[in-house]
Amino acid sequence: MNKELFLVRHAEADSTNFDIKDIERPLTSDGEIDASKLGKMMAELLGTPDLIISSTAIRTRTTTALIGEQLGYDPVNVDYLEDLYESSTRILLRVINELEDKNNKVVIVAHNPAITYLAEYVSGAVIGNVSPAGLVHLKFDGSWAEISEKTMDLVKYHKPVRPAQI
Repeated sequence: MNKELFLVRHAEADSTNFDIKDIERPLTSDGEIDASKLGKMMAELLGTPDLIISSTAIRTRTTTALIGEQLGYDPVNVDYLEDLYESSTRILLRVINELEDKNNKVVIVAHNPAITYLAEYVSGAVIGNVSPAGLVHLKFDGSWAEISEKTMDLVKYHKPVRPAQI
């Protein structure tokens, strides 16, 4: 069974307001634009996913909503997991290994460095750093429970593209 995993780092978040908790940081206006553009690109790439999983942080929730809108994904079906906030490779891998095999196309929206570490761990590729609103597209032929170190193929790492500032 061919599985496709789409790892998304949340879009650019506000880093100027020190009066709010990190988990409550919103997206910037550029971040909102990038998330919508990413959603459009993902719609062309994968159509509607079988499952979207997101961290509970405000910035990931907003990124997920903007992407989901473009993908035609019903927001009530998003699986929000508190464990994805301040996550690790181990936690993300556990979430993937526990996925039901009926889900062939899965999107996970979370945070760095965990997204980058996981992508490099499961693919063996060197990505360096997944940028805000970055997407790592991975493939695997088998069951989600079998995914481990260097078992997935990196299809492509997509970075957001912004027009040059004049």
